[in-house]
Amino acid sequence: MSKPRPRSFSAIPSAEQTSKNVITASAKGLLTEQQVNKLTARLANIRQSTNGKSFETATNKSRVSQYKLTPEGTSKSFYDEREFINAPLNSRVSRYSTTSSGINDKDLKIGLLPLQLQEYAIIEDLLFVMMGIEGKYILMGLSEDQTERFNYYVDESLDPSFKDLTERILPLATYFTSIDAFIEKHSNFEYGFVSHALCAAMRGLLKEYLILITQLEHQFRTSPSFTLQKFWFYVHPTLHTMSNLHSLIIDIQDVAQDANENEDDILMVEGFNNKKDEIPQQIKGGGILTILVDRMTTMSGDLATKKLYMHLLSKASQPYVSMLHSWIHHGEIRDPYEEFMIQERKNVKKENLKEDFNDAYWEARYTIRDKTLPPFLIPFKNKILLAGKYLNVIRECGIAIQEPQQQSTEEVVGKNGVDRTDVNVNSDILVAMDGGRFVDNIEIAYKCANRTLLDLLLKDQQLNARLRSIKRYFFLDQSDFFTHFLDLASAELKKPSKDVSLTKLQSLLDLVLRNPSSVAYTDPFKEDVKVEMSTVGLVDQLLRIINVAGMMEPTPAFSRANRLVESFAFRKENGKMGDVESENEGSEDGAGSGMEKPGYASSVAGSVAGSIVSSLAGSISGSIMGGSNKQPLTGIEALTLDYIVTFPLSLVISRKALTKYQLLFRHLLYLKYIEQLLCDTWTDHAKSFHWRRGSGHPALEAWKSRAFALRQRMLVFVQQFSYYVTSEVLEPQWRNLEANLAKVSTVDQVLQYHSDFLDTCLKECMLTNAKLLRIYAKMVHTIVLFCLYYDKFTRSLIALESQLSQTESNSTPSQMDSIDRTLHKFEDNFFYHIKLLIEALNFYSATETVQFLCLVVRLDYNLYYVNHEGSNGSNSIGGGY
Repeated sequence: MSKPRPRSFSAIPSAEQTSKNVITASAKGLLTEQQVNKLTARLANIRQSTNGKSFETATNKSRVSQYKLTPEGTSKSFYDEREFINAPLNSRVSRYSTTSSGINDKDLKIGLLPLQLQEYAIIEDLLFVMMGIEGKYILMGLSEDQTERFNYYVDESLDPSFKDLTERILPLATYFTSIDAFIEKHSNFEYGFVSHALCAAMRGLLKEYLILITQLEHQFRTSPSFTLQKFWFYVHPTLHTMSNLHSLIIDIQDVAQDANENEDDILMVEGFNNKKDEIPQQIKGGGILTILVDRMTTMSGDLATKKLYMHLLSKASQPYVSMLHSWIHHGEIRDPYEEFMIQERKNVKKENLKEDFNDAYWEARYTIRDKTLPPFLIPFKNKILLAGKYLNVIRECGIAIQEPQQQSTEEVVGKNGVDRTDVNVNSDILVAMDGGRFVDNIEIAYKCANRTLLDLLLKDQQLNARLRSIKRYFFLDQSDFFTHFLDLASAELKKPSKDVSLTKLQSLLDLVLRNPSSVAYTDPFKEDVKVEMSTVGLVDQLLRIINVAGMMEPTPAFSRANRLVESFAFRKENGKMGDVESENEGSEDGAGSGMEKPGYASSVAGSVAGSIVSSLAGSISGSIMGGSNKQPLTGIEALTLDYIVTFPLSLVISRKALTKYQLLFRHLLYLKYIEQLLCDTWTDHAKSFHWRRGSGHPALEAWKSRAFALRQRMLVFVQQFSYYVTSEVLEPQWRNLEANLAKVSTVDQVLQYHSDFLDTCLKECMLTNAKLLRIYAKMVHTIVLFCLYYDKFTRSLIALESQLSQTESNSTPSQMDSIDRTLHKFEDNFFYHIKLLIEALNFYSATETVQFLCLVVRLDYNLYYVNHEGSNGSNSIGGGY
């Protein structure tokens, strides 16, 4: 069996003699110059004579003749089979025969061929390798760094000059296989529309790349002067483009790997071992566009590279712009693969606005994915979010949404169009993104949607009229109807809150509101007012809200307020009020009362007055402080109002806003209730014969004067506090709200102004400060106890006068000491807490709001309480107010 001939790389019909000469020359290791010239001329003639015949067929014939066994051979090569010879990739099949007579590798070394044939052979290999098909002298293998990337190995025997040029060209093969694999993988549906568009753009570039390879192959087959140097010259510009595409792919893969590592860390921290096979957000949608924009900005100095990335950005952004158009013009999110900048939480529904206090429909229904937000949309993210929100609200109201027409565009943005002077976006990005028309679309859509929803709220839904109606009922503005209601429902409201009939109260309220003599008779929204009963006390509810809001964390303000207690140390030394405050401050919920301290209880032990005070202290403390001792609320303490609001007004007047209105209403209502108790006490004084006439006993007359003075101070405190809340907080803030709503330009401004109005009212009414709230609650507790105890004072007064009429006028009855100590406790408790309140208000006026100073002036305009040092035993403290 003779040696197989070295392979040739072009079809050579009837070239047996030439092959023999080549073999003989190869055996000798050298060809003569004449033989080389003949070979060159013969190969050129063969190329030109193909005339459309398949280059592969001719090459295969040469390969068949090269690998045929000699006539002495006993087996026949499979290259003789016509079907295999005509196969397009037959040259890629192993060069070794399946028979026992194989071919040695050293006989196939390309270095054994003449330089001309080496060049032809390596060009043909390059044409295959550049399409991802392994060559005969250029082999493929996976890289050792486990990145699943191919490395190419060139036959070491190749001429060094050819090898250098080949190694310069080979990166194209690496880039092609990498890009092709990326396109195949990221064209799957789960990667989203943006990745599909990017892959389509890359596929178009690869198509041009394959066209280049086809042209090179045509030159190789038809041009005798086509060399490896020309090959390098033609592919050099393409190498730069493919290198940039490959670099982009590497960046995307690195981002995906980092995202997966971060996700793994999070799952490990949270204790999850299994991880869903999900595509990271960083390589979908806005994440892809972000990578493109970053690379375009980084490579902006290279015009060719910048043009390439601008082309890719223009193509890849088209689906994203389509989703953006659907959002800002229709309020719809058409994002099946979660790649858009806006995400929707469908579990957050508008119906929750009427029920859930903490429902944040407006803030939580639609949110921005900040991590994958494209850089060129960052300046417009709020307008994009709000434009879609506004349209979504309009659509849920059943109003048809139309795209802004050209005739209305001038009305929205003016005749000069959209002003782009403030647009902080790279001009190259604007050019890539359809000349920046998306900027105009965003501005027009935002203004159009905002104006539509604003007109819907202010005109169609009559927001201002609704707010005035709420002010009338919840702030007791022109509340003659409510006084009438309280008179009619007084018997029902004295019952425990669980026993109160809401149906009866609602009927009485409807009767009052429909009375033609009532101010509310002309209110078109009076049917929306409903009566409710709260399950917790006002102060308890406020303290819960403050705790949840995190407003009770230790601060210097609370430390300073706590030190106010130390400023009254003289009272502890005198044994008058120290026990009261120490016990009260020791209770976390502030439910303690000065009337419950052990010192006082022992001083009145065995007396009727002591038992009554103790029982009243328990019941009233439970009512005011929210049932801390499990005492039920009475109807007047649990009474509140509700208001029916429909969508879209529920965006502004949400359950959270209504809860704030209810807190202010209960605060005002209880002040009115306490004022009524004190006025009833004054009426009893004026009607009672025993209180009006003189007894002729100096000690008893002094005691009566002290009781009158204490009642009057309490009444003045309640009246001044009520006037402060209504005339210096609620009414001025309401005027500011009306002024702001008159000049509002966006829906979000409406929401913000209304929220700020309620928060300011709560803050300036002392309902957001736990320390002030507790002091105020203790003062109110003392006043209510005093009013309820007045009947016992009257009985004691009658008993004392009867006793004095039977004894000498100068002697002091034994019961006189008991009622004197009781009144003294009321005085000390009231004076102590009002002084503590004034000190706290002075401090918080510097740290929270200066409005507290107005209340300080009203409560102590002549500095009486500041200069007051307390009473001594039975001495009168009634004068001087």
